[in-house]
Amino acid sequence: MKTKEIHTMLGVAPATFFDWNKPTSKKQNLAKLLKALDSGTVNAMLKKAKQAPKKPTMLLYTVNQSIGDTTRHFNLTALKKLFYKKEPLTRYEKYALKVIKKEALPVEVEEFLAYYKIPTKRVEKVLEAC
Repeated sequence: MKTKEIHTMLGVAPATFFDWNKPTSKKQNLAKLLKALDSGTVNAMLKKAKQAPKKPTMLLYTVNQSIGDTTRHFNLTALKKLFYKKEPLTRYEKYALKVIKKEALPVEVEEFLAYYKIPTKRVEKVLEAC
């Protein structure tokens, strides 16, 4: 890319870029990398970076579908905390875990665990306890 493209796409001022490009600069490798990239690649990378991962709501829907009282429905944070809870579980929390154990599809649980970075061993331990 050219200096003008780098400024337009990334907001790096030309003077700053020239400073980075000096042999004594610690950011010279970054300047070389930016020069070597083409604008199409940078656009694709920026577009991909803007796409936030989608929240895994299917497990939440599965659990809440079985709970008739809407005031007792879980939200994503409460469902996540359920796997880390150490104190005794409430009746609805136990029920939610049983629903996850019996009705949830494996892909629902896997997506939820991956999104919130919950260790599989922790989930197995919690589900075995209920």
